[in-house]
Amino acid sequence: MSEFRRLLLAMALGSLPALSAPLDENALVIRASGFKHERGHAIAKVFQVGDDVLRHGRWQVRATIQNGRAAFQVPGLAAGAYAVVVFHDENDNGEIDHYVIGLPKEPLGFSNGFSMSLTSGKPTFEKLRFDHALGSQGIDVVVK
Repeated sequence: MSEFRRLLLAMALGSLPALSAPLDENALVIRASGFKHERGHAIAKVFQVGDDVLRHGRWQVRATIQNGRAAFQVPGLAAGAYAVVVFHDENDNGEIDHYVIGLPKEPLGFSNGFSMSLTSGKPTFEKLRFDHALGSQGIDVVVK
């Protein structure tokens, strides 16, 4: 990546601590927003075709939350289809906590603009799917 592209990417993303390391040429950068407070951490789970997005991600990255935002870098991803789930791990136990009836207790966000509701149903890989090309790429996820 040229220094000019690296500078433009840094300017677009702001000075988020999770991006202080040099970007990998094939990194996926996940920019998450919508966090209501800074307790705990933000966690991004990344899935490949065939993975169940309701389970553990193939890759899992943790970031601090600042000013309602967090940023993640997942290095070295091959070109292909992926899905992302971001959650606010408010109690820092590394898992999405659920109520007895199965609904999530902690705020969630999804790739591909998916939003969980009574009409959308549960998230699936196909509903969250996006294509990652070679070269650093970024996606935005809103946590609700």
